[in-house]
Formats: sequence, C-alpha cells, structure tokens
Amino acid sequence: MTDFDRYGFNSKDCIVTYVFLIRNRIAGMKNSFLFCFAIILLLFSGCNNREKIIKPGRTLNRRLGTLLYQKEYFRLANLLQRDRDSLNDNEKLYYQAFIDNAFNRNEQAVRDVDSLMKGNFPRLPDSAAVALQLLREDSYFKLYRYAGAARQDSMILRNYSNVLDSEKLSDVKNHLLIRNALRSVPPQETIKKDSLTISWKKDRIGLIEIPLKCGNIIYDAIFDTRANISSISKTYAKKLGLRILDVSYEEGSGITGIKFKTGLGVADSLYIGNILIRNAVFQIMPDSILYLAPINFRLNIIIGFPVIEQLKEFHLYKNGRMFIPLTPEKAELHNFALDGLDPVISLKTGNDTLCFHLDLGADETILYSTYFERFKQKVLSEGKKKVQQYGGAGGIQKKVVYIIPSLALELGGEKITLDSVDVFTEKIFPGERFYGNLGRDFAWRFDELVFNFESMYIRGK
Repeated sequence: MTDFDRYGFNSKDCIVTYVFLIRNRIAGMKNSFLFCFAIILLLFSGCNNREKIIKPGRTLNRRLGTLLYQKEYFRLANLLQRDRDSLNDNEKLYYQAFIDNAFNRNEQAVRDVDSLMKGNFPRLPDSAAVALQLLREDSYFKLYRYAGAARQDSMILRNYSNVLDSEKLSDVKNHLLIRNALRSVPPQETIKKDSLTISWKKDRIGLIEIPLKCGNIIYDAIFDTRANISSISKTYAKKLGLRILDVSYEEGSGITGIKFKTGLGVADSLYIGNILIRNAVFQIMPDSILYLAPINFRLNIIIGFPVIEQLKEFHLYKNGRMFIPLTPEKAELHNFALDGLDPVISLKTGNDTLCFHLDLGADETILYSTYFERFKQKVLSEGKKKVQQYGGAGGIQKKVVYIIPSLALELGGEKITLDSVDVFTEKIFPGERFYGNLGRDFAWRFDELVFNFESMYIRGK
C-alpha cells in the first residue's frame, strides 16, 4: 500500500502545490512486502526426493513469477488459465491464491493458502511461508476476521522474525497491536433493503462528499476509494460518539515523513441513505494532521475502502448523483483488481495495456516513475520539465516532474484524453509497480462511472 493520500488543490502556476496526507496502512503490510516473494517458489524444491513445489528453471514458471512480482494481475490470470495444464497442482494453487486475493475472492484465497500450507508446510522455505502467511492475513482483514489476522501476525513474529528486516519487523509488530485491539470487534456488516439514489457534492477543494447519518445528525463525509480505512478527526470521533478502543500506534504522514500517534474507534451504526453500516472501524487522527494549513481547510470524516467495498456496486454520476443498486450487475468486463486495499484498473493506452491506481480522493492524475522509465524517450521529448511543490502534514518538498501534454486512455471501449499530466522521475514510495494514480480528472471524463466489487469491473459511459 502506498503511504500517502492526496487531497489536492491546484494553482496551475509555474509551481503547482498539492497536499499529501496519510495513506492508511492499517490493513496489512505494504504490498511491496506482501508480494516481494512473488517468485521465491521458483527457486526451491522439495526435500528427500519428494515432489517439488515449483520446478525451478521452467520458462512458464519464470513468466508467471515475473508477472506476479510486477503485479500484472490480469496478465497473470490469463496466462495461468491458458497454460494451467502445464503446471502441477502446487504451482497452480500458489499462483491462484494471489489471483483470488487480487480479485476480491478472499474466502477462496484463504482456502488456497490453507491447502498449500497444510500439504507442503514442512518443505516451504521461511521466505515463501511468510509470503503466504501475509497473503492470508490480508484476506482475513478484508473479511473483517480481525482475530484471524492477529493470529497470523503473532505466528509471523514467533516463527519468521529472522526473515524480516528491521522496518518490516516493526510493521508487523504495529499491525499486531492494531489487530489485537480489533479482536473483539464484530465484523463490519452492510444491510441494503433496496436500491438507493443519493446526492453528492463537491467541497471547497473538489473532494466528493456524501451525506452520512449517525444518530439523528447528517454529516458531510469525503468519499475516497484509496483511503485504506475510514478516518476521522479526534473532534468528530467524539461528535459521532465512536467507541474508542484502547490502542495507540505510530503512523506516518507520507511524503513529509512526519510521525504521529493515532488510534482506533468503532461506529456501531451509520447510515448512507437507508443503507445501514454496522461496526465500521475508523482511524482516529489528530485534528492537526487532517488540517490543510496552506488553504485553511479541515478534513473531518473520510469514508474509505471497507465501507465502499461492502456497497458491492455504485454508480457515480457527474451531475451530482450516486446510485447504489440492491443487486450488483454481472458483466463480462473484467478490468478491476485490488492491491491490498488499493483499487487497480487496467486501461489501454496506445498499443499498451497498463495498470493504474484509481483514486477519487485525488484531484488530478499523476504518473509514477514506472511510467517515466517505460516511456522515457517520449516523456523527455514531449514533456516540459518543472519543479513542483508537494506539501503535507508538517512540511513541503520539491520534486522534479515532466508535464506531458496529453495521456490517451481507453476504458471498456470508451476513449478519453487527459491534458497536462505530471510524470514523476523518482519513486514516490518503495515497491512501485503500477504506472500512475488516476484522479477525479479521469472520473469526470465520464458522465457515469461504475465500480463493481463482485464481478470486479469499472465501466464508464
């Protein structure tokens, strides 16, 4: 998972200022670690002449492993489906576990890992075993099985601390602290009795706000697809009467590197229109962290992935409406995946098909250094080099970017063009694999944008 949230404002002067805030990491290890062992099973075999888990040196396994490491989930799934008869059962199960996790089939991902670990645990090297444990942990968390996720963290610390570097070891300890605090919290539950249409509005900096009812009061809440967990200021946690959990842990403020203490709270019941959400977990942030000083603006309530995903499908209309159907619609289109809790969309651009983050909490699209390295000659020849300022909690940093005049994209047969897109020349966060972060400038190219978390597609009209 990335370490930042971008709630932006844009002056479009010679220096553009954005605001980077926390990208919540509560759900699990950063994905750069979760999948850093993607090709590890290519390198080991069984002991005592028993069946090899994955046969080393085979071209197909190298291709599958490389796609997994690169987080090319769609290509991985297609290749596995096409050539699965060339793999043994262990190989198929290993890759299938990561695919099921990426495509939001978490119950199946847990079963995949359980089967693989039960059958081959004695022969798995520690690095491969911990990779599968972290994958299972991620699925447990997305299923709101907090105690199961806590057990995974405990087992990792007990058995695999020697595999982890100091930073990753610290992360696991932090996550165990969080999950232990949530052990007694019932799973989040969303109850829909009928289809629903609500109105949304833009706040002063262009963020999407929806009405959120708690008790008898309706609040404006930011609707953010890349907030890994819902967040709330300390002041508003008290206003909404959240049940405060006895936990305090360290978080980081993304691009500025500022560290601060934060906590957790639970809303026993919330309403989006007539949709009831029970046991919604919020990260309780210091008021100062959610205050954007350069523009004198406060972020009070942010609705993130766990609540959004349980809606199963929503239609975002450019005209200020949101439609949430009672029953999600099945479709042949399959262009949506999850990297941990981050939405990933597969789009055509020119002769390529590339994967991007999709972030309704971001004002404008940015392209990562991955894009720069792949299309370096084109960016250098067409782009205009500038130094941009990127600020957040506690400070401002300057970054060198190239502004390319346009980016052509195709979503489900619908072609659009984004103008004046920033391309970063250096990594924003470790383990970058995707090509950029699509913001609301992408979303507003469509009159209607549909997110479906069951059939896993995003469609624009």
